[in-house]
Amino acid sequence: MPVNINAFKLFVEAISNKSQSGNTVTVSEFEIFCHQAQMQVFEKDRLTFLKTGDSSDFLDWFLKSTTINPSTLTGYAPYPKDFQHTAGVRAYYNKIERPVELVENKAWGEVQASKLFPPTRLFPKYTEFASEYRFLPKNIGIVMLDYWKEPVKPVWGWTIVNNNQVYDPSTSVDFEWADFATNQIASVYLSLIGCNLKDKELEGFSQQFKAENNNLL
Repeated sequence: MPVNINAFKLFVEAISNKSQSGNTVTVSEFEIFCHQAQMQVFEKDRLTFLKTGDSSDFLDWFLKSTTINPSTLTGYAPYPKDFQHTAGVRAYYNKIERPVELVENKAWGEVQASKLFPPTRLFPKYTEFASEYRFLPKNIGIVMLDYWKEPVKPVWGWTIVNNNQVYDPSTSVDFEWADFATNQIASVYLSLIGCNLKDKELEGFSQQFKAENNNLL
């Protein structure tokens, strides 16, 4: 179950207060730091995947699959609206899925001009530009795309009650990841506001918070 943004806010505020960091964070700053924290973990885990091939539970939370239809005139296809990074690209040849080889931008011109090893439907290729994929051959057909979506930006919605900001769930946007990642994201968030804790300290705060708040997280 995705983590509630208000529960996370109460959690990190409790830790910040108990650790006596003395930092005051506005709502807009809180939202910015939350997104920065989850993106730092996201990018770190993606780099680990690129190096080792091992995907984390956190990264898997954002993995999606879809099909795209490149133009037969240009071979171009736009990224999905929530696209962040490519995980894998495949296309059919004789009813069998085959991987599509990634080519760096700087070599794309050479690939297009190659007469010895031109891209074919048996050995298709693609490259990535700012907002689109480009495929060869242009008649590659339907492409199966695995990609990591962009984590949604959390929003702590609020209203004014007795001159105080009060949490408003109707205008809030929760995180997409589940509670298994709470301590990891909280650790990065707290470091961003200048509150650095060791893992054991954070785990202790976490257990105490859950006990005092009926397992709110």
